[in-house]
Amino acid sequence: MNHAFDRKDRTTRLSLIDPVCARVPEASGKPYAPLERAQELGLHVRYATLADSWAWWVPSRRLIILSNGLTAVQERCALAHELEHAQRGDVDCRVIEHPTARTWGRRQESRADEAAARRLISTAALEAAMRWAHSHEEAAQELQVTEHMLRVRLRLYRNDLECPDTLRIAG
Repeated sequence: MNHAFDRKDRTTRLSLIDPVCARVPEASGKPYAPLERAQELGLHVRYATLADSWAWWVPSRRLIILSNGLTAVQERCALAHELEHAQRGDVDCRVIEHPTARTWGRRQESRADEAAARRLISTAALEAAMRWAHSHEEAAQELQVTEHMLRVRLRLYRNDLECPDTLRIAG
């Protein structure tokens, strides 16, 4: 099944009124709009040709660069991921050739993916989509996220079910 957001329309750009930005609710009940959040944080979002990435966070310039040619869904997920780097104050560890820096970089990427997936896909929306979807692809299309973000969110959801809050003590 093809949806309009699956098209490889190279001129599509996120906007504040784009339904892709406003459809999936955040945990707070408000729709999560990554572009609006970037503006609230005073970040600049620009487009460029990126050979090896969908997006890039440049902390020194408070800039997020999105790759040209992404679908609206890819842009939304990439922007949400980069926003997490910005909000956490992450730095670019890829330019440092040291094993510790590479490990730290992988951790930053994993944390950004997890936080972005939680913002992009509420528990209620995830549960609703997984009730009827026949595949990850179909669920991702309904949730308007990439399959990667859906898989990250599913892993977090399973972990939440397996590890109940142990901080609450009865009595």
